Order: sequence, then C-alpha cells, then structure tokens
Amino acid sequence: MHILNDGKHAFVFPPRCGTRWIAAELYDRGLLPTKGPNHEFNLHTTDVKIFMFVRNPFERERSLHRWLSETKQKDITEFTFEEYVNSKWFDMEPSWYTRYGDLNDHVQHIDIVNLTEFFKDTFNIDLPEYDNFYHLADDHRNDDEIFKNKQIVEKILFKYQEDIKHIQFDLTKYI
Repeated sequence: MHILNDGKHAFVFPPRCGTRWIAAELYDRGLLPTKGPNHEFNLHTTDVKIFMFVRNPFERERSLHRWLSETKQKDITEFTFEEYVNSKWFDMEPSWYTRYGDLNDHVQHIDIVNLTEFFKDTFNIDLPEYDNFYHLADDHRNDDEIFKNKQIVEKILFKYQEDIKHIQFDLTKYI
C-alpha cells in the first residue's frame, strides 16, 4: 500500500492492473515518493481513505499471459492463451479477493477504465487516458474470438467469482 504524500489517501496496486503506469504518473506529479508500485497491502492505519485499482478479469488475464512473455518466462507465440488458462501459470497470480482477502472490505475499488474520471473527480488531477503503455508482447489474437471459448470464459469467471460479487465490472461482452 502506498500512502500519498498528502497523508490522507492510500493506493493499493495489484499486479497487472495498469499500476506501473498509475504509479509513474503520480510520482511524476509529486504525489508518491516512489515510481514503482508495491503490490503489498497491510492495513496498519485506518486514518486514510484507501483505493485499490482493479481491471476487468478477462483483460487482466490477457495481460498476465502477455506478462509471461514480457518477463521471458514463456514465448506466447508458442504458449497460447488457451494453454495458459489450462496450466499452472493461470493460478500463479490470484484474483484480488484471493490475494488480499478481507482487506478488500477497507478499500474503494477503482476500475482502470474509470481512471481519468476518478483522478479528476477525487484529486482534481488531469491524467491522460490509460493506453496500455506497458503492453509490449502481443499474440496478435482477437479477444472476441478467444472468449468465444466457453471453457475459457467459465474458468476465468470461476477464478474471479468472489471479485465479481463485490466489484461492478461490465462483463456483458464475455457472458
């Protein structure tokens, strides 16, 4: 958890939720003392308003698959998204409720699709639109085609079932 330099607000930066980009933007504006996001969340103070950045589970899983290539753990031209979802790699990065448990009850979740509006309304900060700047690896596949596979959709929905109960994602494109 990162407490902002104002001492009144804190951010939780889960992996693969645009958090490197967000942390860099806040650091460049003097709001965070460090540019790199810390993914840890320990509730050692309740004197701050805490926000956690999250991402549509389907987009996050596609990002996790790309991350394997970006970190040179897998070649995604040979390790398809379907193979990823059906492998041990799929469970290596848990959902937000699995990773942070009841700590989720102490945060306001912010979907990254609403970042610009959130920062303007909450902090009067004009951030540019999030542009997947760190999206370096790509398997050149269409998400619409990938998510026609019902087994893949069901597996992602199962992994994020608790998150979906608490966070209002627009999943109509996938279900």
